[in-house]
Amino acid sequence: MSNYINEPVQISQLPQIALLDFQSVAKNYPILHTLETLFVWIIISGAVVTLDILNDLINFPIWAYIALTILIALSLMLSYFSAKALGYLLRDKDILYKKGLFWRKRTGVSFKRIQHIDITHGPIERKFNLATIKFFTAGGSMADLKITGLSKNDAESLRSVILEKTGLNND
Repeated sequence: MSNYINEPVQISQLPQIALLDFQSVAKNYPILHTLETLFVWIIISGAVVTLDILNDLINFPIWAYIALTILIALSLMLSYFSAKALGYLLRDKDILYKKGLFWRKRTGVSFKRIQHIDITHGPIERKFNLATIKFFTAGGSMADLKITGLSKNDAESLRSVILEKTGLNND
């Protein structure tokens, strides 16, 4: 393997991110993400129906309800498949994270820069045995990388491995 610092490297020699084998998030995370989206849509559509029933000034035509139903269905499908597209890859010197269906984003954080790692799991995540891991790096007050949808065990294992690689567990 070539040394990226001392030797010139051809772009064709660098690993293609699209070809890397990313680890998927927990199998039940896409369902949770879709349920969260559905909950938001229930609140919004409930408000629309309430306004329509209680206020005589606003009369939504039937096509508006059909359009809203189609929008909800598309939103739920997009939510599900965008959660399925999430993935992470632990390498020797960094961790990579990918997300997005249409606008794809790849983020990498070097172990050298990681100063703090948090694992969080809210009440709904606890019910599904899921967790979110956040990586904080030098010079920032917010998480530079946040991986959602991991199983609690995977998040703890990932945290342990990265703490070992960074030497942060020796403090």
